[in-house]
Amino acid sequence: MAQRIKSKKYPGVYYRELSNGDKSYDITYKVDDKKVWLKIGLHSEGIREAFCHQKRNEIVTKQRLGEELPHIASKKNSKTLLELAKEFYDYKELYNKQNKKTRSRVENRLNEHFIGTKAVKIITKADMENFQVEIQKDLMPATVNFIMQQVGAIFIWAIENEILEKNPCKGIKKQKVDNSRLRYLEIDEIKKLIDTIKNDKTAYYFVMLSLATGGRLQTICNIKVSDIKLNGTIKLYDFKNSSEYYGFVNDELKNEIEKFIADSNIKKDDYLFKTTKNQNYTNQYYYRKLQPIFDILFNPEGIEPLNKVTIHTLRHTFASQLAINETPILTIKKLMNHNDINATMRYAKLSKSSGEKHVDSLIKSLMDI
Repeated sequence: MAQRIKSKKYPGVYYRELSNGDKSYDITYKVDDKKVWLKIGLHSEGIREAFCHQKRNEIVTKQRLGEELPHIASKKNSKTLLELAKEFYDYKELYNKQNKKTRSRVENRLNEHFIGTKAVKIITKADMENFQVEIQKDLMPATVNFIMQQVGAIFIWAIENEILEKNPCKGIKKQKVDNSRLRYLEIDEIKKLIDTIKNDKTAYYFVMLSLATGGRLQTICNIKVSDIKLNGTIKLYDFKNSSEYYGFVNDELKNEIEKFIADSNIKKDDYLFKTTKNQNYTNQYYYRKLQPIFDILFNPEGIEPLNKVTIHTLRHTFASQLAINETPILTIKKLMNHNDINATMRYAKLSKSSGEKHVDSLIKSLMDI
């Protein structure tokens, strides 16, 4: 790059002599005690030192009056959705350190679509509807809704911070989520799974704690030895709701886990299921370890996605088996750490107290007539 030459007549005005004989004019001024350079234009475009001096005076005057500077306005106008998402999640990280997985999911999807590199000022509702259509090709409706909700939150944050004036996600309809089919493991399937993994103690206790607490994958991966209390309670962290709650294990399982901890030489402040130096990769490790087992045992080729057994099925199994054993729905809500009772009501239909027991009694009476 050609060296900048200071104007002899105007302070803060510089020019560079280019190899093609043209001149490029720049001005400089300070923002927060840092020097900022702004290109004004070329001599061949009619730009002269006097014009540059005039533009610099306009900027200095705006600084004095507290108005927005041109280079800042330009950056705001050209900010892409991916850049805005980065600012949003950087801000959220100040208050919630556990949003890395969500951030990665959203940013990866934006990066795969043209909308990620589009300036946020010109993103339209039609763009967002196109994005929704594209991501629903390989994602479940609930996941599509979650990602759209996150992107909508990014736009709302931008409006609150006076970066944008409108939310292009507003008015976009959610995908219909079909929760009518809720795959869970029957008792004989649980036995089949346990028999398959019982010799792999790490996998065995991972599955047992998942079935005993209903914790999500990330929750189970982040259990520390110190979270398991003497009275059989386990402190759990809900990454979806950003809250702590408690699960329970009986004495038999607690004693087995304590022996597993001792045999594995796991320290008190260590993660119970730590497999790598970077705990963020533990989720992937157990997914890759257990999903092939689920596929062999329960997922024949061509099975519909909603009927497929995954690690999350263990959470559904916990709640479903509690309902089958007539656990009150409010107790299940508490144990699942649901914010909304409607999320728990999906399991109510499995409870015999929902009517089956009364029908059994009626049929017996009819049979005795």
